[in-house]
Amino acid sequence: MHPRVMSSAATSENMDRELICSICLDTFDCPSTLSCGHSFCLHCLEDAWKETDSYCCPQCRKTFPRRPQLTRNVTIANLIEQLRVTETMAAIAADSVVFCDNCPKGKTLAVKTCLRCETSFCREHLVPHLENTKFKDHVLVSPDVNPEERKCKRHNEELKLYCKQDLSLVCRDCTIAGDHAGHKFITLEDEHQIRKNGVGAETRAVEEKMKKAETSVGRMKATRKAVQDFMVQTKARISGEFTRMRATLDEDEKAALDRVDVKGRELLSQIKENIAHYKREISDLQAAATRLRALQEERDSLTFLQTDAHRLWTQNRPTTTSRFPRISGR
Repeated sequence: MHPRVMSSAATSENMDRELICSICLDTFDCPSTLSCGHSFCLHCLEDAWKETDSYCCPQCRKTFPRRPQLTRNVTIANLIEQLRVTETMAAIAADSVVFCDNCPKGKTLAVKTCLRCETSFCREHLVPHLENTKFKDHVLVSPDVNPEERKCKRHNEELKLYCKQDLSLVCRDCTIAGDHAGHKFITLEDEHQIRKNGVGAETRAVEEKMKKAETSVGRMKATRKAVQDFMVQTKARISGEFTRMRATLDEDEKAALDRVDVKGRELLSQIKENIAHYKREISDLQAAATRLRALQEERDSLTFLQTDAHRLWTQNRPTTTSRFPRISGR
């Protein structure tokens, strides 16, 4: 079927469900909408309320205190008309469009074709062929199927048999004369069933392989999860070990720095004491130098000798020897 027609048919099928009157089960004819939101054909509502004193919605059963004023729903009516025009235009644009043979206007697209009746049906007129048991042996195909393709090109007869030797479709005349004479034949239904069983077995084999593949995928996913968990745990363990190592190194570093601080403070204290000692010695020496210069300039002999004698006695008197701390490195 033409893509545009397929699209149009799908749209029509979806929209028709919303455009069907629930009373007459047909497309709205002069649609009228009640206050509850449900729509019906105007004449269907009038017939439903013709011989009753109470008025309610035929779908939701909502009761109205008085008879509603029925008016034509212009929006729905225009929508129905637009859909019909769209279907007609799409049908005209397609080469293989088939219309329902039972619709009086001849504008409704067919959804199935009966090969026995050689008639195409829309959804509504297809119902008898689906529900009536006398039509159960009728073959329904897509409307775009060409009936000529179901006939033997040599004898123009319907293809009803399958040649097992030539693996081809044949008509009954082919079994009597021609290239297939004397061959073994089987009905299309029997060959269909054989092929169907084969397809079923192949389907089961494919499904079994699919299950195995899915099982493998499941195992691989479980393995991947295990590897991911192992990676997370291993990384956490390594990070923990390095954290502990860094903590130990930090402690060792702090202890070493503390030892340096202690030893350094000891050395700095010794140096400070030595500096203070030598400063005092320098001060004493400066005072002695001053006195010596004054003595050197003294002109009076008695004063010079008295002063010099006192100086010598002071320098030579016994004193306690000072021991300065010795600075040593580690």
